This record gives sequence, structure tokens and C-alpha cells, in this order.
Amino acid sequence: MSARGKRRQVILDKIIYIGLLLLLILTPIPYGSVEPWSTALWEISIFALMLLWGLKALIDGRISITLSPLLLPMVALLVVATVQILPLESGARPTISFDVYATTLTGIKLLASICFFLLFSSFVNTDERRKIAVRVIIGVCVAIALIGIGQSYIGKALWQRGTFGPFVNRNHFAGFLVMGVGLAGGLIVGRSVRKELIALYASCLIAMSAGIVLSASRGGLLALAAEIFFLAIIAIPIFLSRNRDDDEGRLGILLRAGGALVLGAAAIIGSMYLVGSEGLVQNISQTSSELEEQQPASERFSRTNIWGATAKMIEDHPWLGVGLGAYQFAYTRYDPSSGAQRVEQSHNDYLQIVADAGIVGGIIALVFMIIFFWRSFAAARTRDRRRRSIVLGALAGCFAIAVHSFVEFNLQVTSNSQLFLALVVLATEKSNNQDG
Repeated sequence: MSARGKRRQVILDKIIYIGLLLLLILTPIPYGSVEPWSTALWEISIFALMLLWGLKALIDGRISITLSPLLLPMVALLVVATVQILPLESGARPTISFDVYATTLTGIKLLASICFFLLFSSFVNTDERRKIAVRVIIGVCVAIALIGIGQSYIGKALWQRGTFGPFVNRNHFAGFLVMGVGLAGGLIVGRSVRKELIALYASCLIAMSAGIVLSASRGGLLALAAEIFFLAIIAIPIFLSRNRDDDEGRLGILLRAGGALVLGAAAIIGSMYLVGSEGLVQNISQTSSELEEQQPASERFSRTNIWGATAKMIEDHPWLGVGLGAYQFAYTRYDPSSGAQRVEQSHNDYLQIVADAGIVGGIIALVFMIIFFWRSFAAARTRDRRRRSIVLGALAGCFAIAVHSFVEFNLQVTSNSQLFLALVVLATEKSNNQDG
């Protein structure tokens, strides 16, 4: 290859890498990229990076791609979406999907997500690039946390429709931040942060925790607490058991696990003290009244009511569901309320995937989670301290959003699902140990 060809190759490589970092920074800005225009812009950006990757492959004369077994369930779900829009039946609704257009758009978004996963795993592939990506993610999360906190005290300047920061839904704001907390916490408890920077990362941790507390998201606080226990009980023993050059024994493991718990508790309590917890206490107090269903059936609009209706939907469409993205169109037949408020999601990502794609989709999601945790714990066995800390931090962030997904639909929000996929790559893929 000529010197000019090598320069073009290096330039394209850096452009794609920088483009991925810019996506992490910019995607949350237009209200989490949940509106049609911003979702389309996100998809176009990813497909443009794929074209640059193709151009790079032409210049190289070969394509260097990092394939992960996690791609198999993602592609399988795309196949399900394709089957759902085929005219396989007769009658008023010839397709499995209740809305072919909505399922088609969801399929395109799923394809873009697969492309992002491929790009991120293939170009964020060195220790240096992974380190920079982690810093960018933490920086974005801290910035969004500070914006959300600032909005609560000085009003909204840029995001008039945003409940917290650029997010319309405060729960999605909290879901975005808990993933950043996992990364920062993993670096601190994994001892990969230089001593002079520990205070900086601890401040980032407190800022993100304060944002979660101020959002008054019950699911967000639950996910944050689960994340802290995950780091203390699971991640730390794995970290130390593989750290052959350490002289710490069981006592050291217990002390460090206890330290993680204390750090997490201090972050939560300190953030409550800094920003107050009145809204959170008020929301928690509403939980019992929601569960007791004190309202008449025609006015009920709570998660438990939505989940009950979703269960009936699954019972009627067990195998392939009602169509990816078509949940809101099928739900009207099962809505126990007066229909005064529109329900577009089940507020439970696990119920949603089974409702949208049936038992087949549920099995695909389960396979994805099994492969993910298996690959993550295998990657955590590395002797490299920094790499291991990133793996465990990313794993903790994914675990937190998995907990939050029991009561929310974070993984259907573009910015949150993109960050989740980035953490999945950081938690499962090995570095080739070359500088970017």
C-alpha cells in the first residue's frame, strides 16, 4: 500500500472513531433522540459511518471486523421483525404486526443499533481508545446530571419540554445516569484511578447520584442501590481473586467490599443532603396507593394496570407477539381505563419484548443476557487492572439498567439504548493492545 493510501486509512479510522464518540455526546441532546426526526438523524449518522467503514475497507483491500456472539440474538430479533411485516395471513390484518409501518421503523432502528454495536466493537478496540471512551461517557453523564440539577433551581433555558436535562421523562434521565455511575464506581473500587484523581471521580459519582435523587425516580434509586451492592458483593471479589500480584486475602476482600458499600451509601446520602429528597419521598409514598388501586377501573392508569393489560395481550399473541414497535396500537384493545391517557409502552422492557415479539422474542432476549454475563465475567479475569476495572464498571452499569428495566422502558430510548450497547462492548470485548 502506498504512503497516501496508509494516510487515508489512518484518517478514516480516526474519523469513524471520533464519530462514535460524538454520537455518545450528541445523541442525548435532542430530548434523548426519541422524536422521529432525531431518531432518523441518529440512524443516518450511523449508516454514514458504515459507508466510511466500507470506503476504508476498499482502501485497505480487506475489512477488519470484530464479531461477537451477542450479534446473533440481535440479528435474530431483526429476522423476527421482518417476519412480522410479511403478508402471511388473510383478512383485515394480513400481517402479524398490528402496524406494519411502526414495525418497519423499529426494524430500521434495530439495524442501526446492530451497526453501532459493530462499529463500536471494531473501532473502540484498544486500551487507549477504551479509556477515552470511558472518560467521554462519564463526562457526558456528569454534564447531563449538572444540567438537570441546574434546571431544578434556576429554570429551563434550552430544553423547555425536558423534565430533567434533555430528557422528557425523569426516569430516563435517571436511567442514563445510573450507567455512568457504574463506570465511575468501577474505576474507583477497581483501583485503576490515580490517587490524585480519586477525588475528581468521587465528585463525578456524587453529582450523578444527586441527579438521580433529585429526579425522584423510584426505579432509578432502586437501580442505583442494586448497582452499589453489585459492585461490592460480586465485582470486588472477582477483581481481587484474579489479582495475582496482590497480597490481600479474604480480609482484604471484605474490607474493600465494605468500602464500596460505604462509598455508595455516602454518595446516596450525600446527594440527598445536597439536593434534598422531598420529591423522592413523595413518589415512594405513592407506591402503596398505586398498588391498592383505589381509583375506579375507568380511571386507573398505573404500571400495575398496564402490566395486567400487557399480560392479556401476550396471552392472545403468545408466539410472535403484536409486532415490534406496534405495542401502542394493540394496547387499545386491552386498556382497562377510559383511554384518556395514551399508553405507548408497557413500562417494563421484559414484558414489552414478549408482547412485541412473543415467546420467541423473550427467548432471544434471554439468550442475549446469558451471553452478555458469560462474556463479561470471562473478560473480567484479565490481569490488566485498568481493563478489568472498565469491564466491571461497564458490567455494573448494564446490571443497573437491567434492574431499572423492570419498571421502565429505558432500552427503547435511543440515547439510553446506545449507551447500553456501548457498555456492553466495553464489558465483553478484549482490547488488541495497540494505540489508536
